[in-house]
Amino acid sequence: MTTQRVRLRTYLLAFVATTAAFACRESSVPAGLGVNEIAVPADTVTGNGQLNELQQRRAAWIAQGIDDYRVQLRISCFCGGDIRRPVLVEVRRGAVSKVWDLETAKPVTNLEPYPSITTLFDRAIAERSQGGNVSVAYDGGLGFPVRLEIGTIANDAGTLYFLGELTRL
Repeated sequence: MTTQRVRLRTYLLAFVATTAAFACRESSVPAGLGVNEIAVPADTVTGNGQLNELQQRRAAWIAQGIDDYRVQLRISCFCGGDIRRPVLVEVRRGAVSKVWDLETAKPVTNLEPYPSITTLFDRAIAERSQGGNVSVAYDGGLGFPVRLEIGTIANDAGTLYFLGELTRL
């Protein structure tokens, strides 16, 4: 092969590799951002918040095997900071991996305040096991909590979680 053909082949292979890598990489910012409210599911089922119901609903959620998803979340509490802003939470292999501010589409750097759905079930079960208050409504299709009060927010002693549109990844 001539030197010119070798260079051309090298450039062509580099171009193909770069194009393939770009096409295969996941978008760093998901679609659906830039809104100021979460999209609340229309089909909901009111739960009783009792321990056995929470445990059964948690088991049913896990049995579906939905370990990779994005869900809209808004937290209501008597707490400070940006935690009360609506966000989009990405969960990979059951753990929160990324969070975006729903309105600004900017990434949130502190992921700690934002739970996965399984973690929400765990928190509700722990609260109920200690005799605390839990109020819940579930998505009618997938069974995850769309409204979950843990503790009593009216007494400044609780947290209210609103979950919106869930997208499987």
